[in-house]
Amino acid sequence: MKALFIIYKTEFIKLKNSSAFWLIIFGAAFIPVFFVSNIFYNWQDYLHFLSEDNPNPWNEYSRKLFNGEHFTFLPLIIILLITLVINLEYKSNTWKHIFVMPVSKSKIFIGKYLLLLTLLILFYCLMFACYLLGGCILSLWKPEFGFLKYNPSYLYGGVQTSVYTYIIRSFISVLAILAIHFWLSFRLKNLFLNIAIGMGGVVLTVGMYISHWHSLIYVPYGFPILMCNFISDQNQFLSNFQINSLIYFTIISIGSYFDFVKLFRG
Repeated sequence: MKALFIIYKTEFIKLKNSSAFWLIIFGAAFIPVFFVSNIFYNWQDYLHFLSEDNPNPWNEYSRKLFNGEHFTFLPLIIILLITLVINLEYKSNTWKHIFVMPVSKSKIFIGKYLLLLTLLILFYCLMFACYLLGGCILSLWKPEFGFLKYNPSYLYGGVQTSVYTYIIRSFISVLAILAIHFWLSFRLKNLFLNIAIGMGGVVLTVGMYISHWHSLIYVPYGFPILMCNFISDQNQFLSNFQINSLIYFTIISIGSYFDFVKLFRG
């Protein structure tokens, strides 16, 4: 465990001079800042969404902001983040140096995977903080919005969902993409090829969303898009596409582990 912790700590140190942390900060803030700015310029239109039947301003605010996050933006940010982090080894030509260290390849794999999961969690925490801050700023600017009078919530299709459970479901929905591009990131030396594959997958799912959206529950790049206008199943915590994301994540992670440990030479 001590060796694993050292590797994990070392991976964080490597990021100090990289653009990964800046990508997390600006990526997490971009959609909330953009959406709040839009409300500043069109605040009267936003007031039209408030009524006696739907007095909670967080409902429409949450739905529109999270739709903006999940429709192509979130998958692309995650793909770019993973690619930038793992490509550091190719950029500095250090894979062979890593493999001659007196540390097992299993610990190297787990350390890098834990780093990416930590960065993803950090991204979600910052995004959620910007989401809350945006609502508070709007309420202080226009008290009639009433953000401070209600708890954050997400409402669509007459089904109200806790924002906290929505965030957890969103996190689960992107795990399949994380697993795919972690595998590709150490198998493909070319940074742009990895990103191009991800962009191709996202573009494909956008087309499927328009014409064959029912099939997206089987396409990993489509799982985050299915979080747009999400209606939670009251009978089970996870929807089918979120369960599929966990299945893909598990299978691909196991496959990439054995590939990294047994076959990968840097």
